[in-house]
Amino acid sequence: MIIVDLGRVSYDEGLFRQKKTHNERVAGRTGDTVILLEHDPVITIGKSGGEEDLLVPKENIFERGIDVRSVNRGGKITCHYPGQLVVYPIIDLSGYENDIHAFVYNLEEVIIRTLADFKVMGERISGLRGIFVGNNKIAAIGIEVRKAVTMHGFAFNVVEDCSLYSLFIPCGIRDKGITFLESCVGPDTEFDMGMVKERVLHHFSDIFQEDIK
Repeated sequence: MIIVDLGRVSYDEGLFRQKKTHNERVAGRTGDTVILLEHDPVITIGKSGGEEDLLVPKENIFERGIDVRSVNRGGKITCHYPGQLVVYPIIDLSGYENDIHAFVYNLEEVIIRTLADFKVMGERISGLRGIFVGNNKIAAIGIEVRKAVTMHGFAFNVVEDCSLYSLFIPCGIRDKGITFLESCVGPDTEFDMGMVKERVLHHFSDIFQEDIK
């Protein structure tokens, strides 16, 4: 499994790199790849979402210097921001019996085990995608599969920042809140983004049974 850490990039740059890697994986010119990054502030609307979940006019969002993008992943509306770890696995599912549900379940398991490393209990909620801490969502998941190869992935709230979440209904879920790893860890728990990335990749390698390159 090849690891690519892009640091902080715009959403359009991240999407370009995803598509390029996806095309190379479909053609067999590269192996399974995990792209890690943080995005500039952006709100994205998935295939099952719509602007009805925006709480302010789109024009007002643009005026704040925040992009809004409609994308071809599963799910409704979410956001990305510096301090949130975004993970895009570009993986050929033919090596995993083309089982999309198992793939998503395994992504959720990566997040749950990472949270456990920081003494935070993450949970699935029946009927909802993503991972929750209590009644609050800490990680959103939305994928796309083309020619048996995945795109998009999950967004894990690490640093506390509620500024974008006040502009829309996250994932279209009205009876749940949003939380962040920074808000959930105990006062004596030290961590940074590098530590979070290391634990995510450790569990990725373990769950998907692929060595990291």
